[in-house]
Amino acid sequence: MESSPLEVSRRPLLSVVVVNYRSWPDVVALVGSLADEPEIRSGDCEVVVIDNGSPEPAPPRLIDAPPVGVRVLLQGANLGFSAGVNAGRRASSAGWLLVLNPDVVPDPGLLAGILGRIREYEARIGRAPGVVGFGLRNPDGSRQPSVGAFPNLLRTAWEQLIPRPRRKYQPEWRLRPGPVDWVTGACLLLNAAMLDDVGGMDEDFFLYHEEVALCRVALDRGWTVEYDPGVSVVHLRPLQNRAISPKMRVITRHSKLLYFRKHLPRRQFLALGVIVRLEAEVRAAWCGARGLAQEARGWRAIADVSRRLARGEDLGGPGVLELAEAATGPTDRDDADAT
Repeated sequence: MESSPLEVSRRPLLSVVVVNYRSWPDVVALVGSLADEPEIRSGDCEVVVIDNGSPEPAPPRLIDAPPVGVRVLLQGANLGFSAGVNAGRRASSAGWLLVLNPDVVPDPGLLAGILGRIREYEARIGRAPGVVGFGLRNPDGSRQPSVGAFPNLLRTAWEQLIPRPRRKYQPEWRLRPGPVDWVTGACLLLNAAMLDDVGGMDEDFFLYHEEVALCRVALDRGWTVEYDPGVSVVHLRPLQNRAISPKMRVITRHSKLLYFRKHLPRRQFLALGVIVRLEAEVRAAWCGARGLAQEARGWRAIADVSRRLARGEDLGGPGVLELAEAATGPTDRDDADAT
């Protein structure tokens, strides 16, 4: 049955997908900013909040009387960032998805600017891009890294000599607008046709490297990945600038190993696994000798993850979260806005 003209006119062009876990204050602020934009009120854009099983109740203002154009979907469990994005895709009929972290502060006119970009993409000869990463700014206005080169064993080893905030990312002086390897997921425009083509984001990644894997698969299937710093948002708390808890360290090491296993030659994956296990065993012993019991358990869990992946076990996102929490304790507030 064909849709009526009225139904077609109400179909949004863009769905803003916000994946939340224990960050309701940030979500309320972000939704409040977006709901004031005329593109939301006109129906050209909508906001879909996916809550990944936060233990705190959702704010009544978002559940009982949400702003026009805003929907909140409460998931029963925390299955990770990729699963949240995929849930947002299933809930959306728009041709494009703008994925925003809860701790993003948009400038007025953000949605109008992105709709303008979408019109340009769709007017191109050939296929529109599959993934577009926009610029990120720190609260002081300085540029925040958001573009990287695909990992390999040599690059990963070299990155250990670089300060942690810059390890994954290309330096600013090397970046130009246009095609890139991958862009970070804090402010990410996704072509819905691309997501459908690749089968969505890989839910085996609980957090970290899922956007790298998505860009890799999109490129392999002939889509382009682009960087456009002409549109930007403030990102308040990037993961690379925060202290890493033992639980989060288990999760991020798992994601890196999983990316190598899925997307690089097996010899590189096995070599990285040996390096990770050696590091984990040395650090576990060091922490144990100094009475840092939680840290030691986290490092032992990392060694276990590495061994299990090397054996070919299917240790996906929910499984690694369960393993990490069993070893180091449940979710703490420092990790709240990471998923």
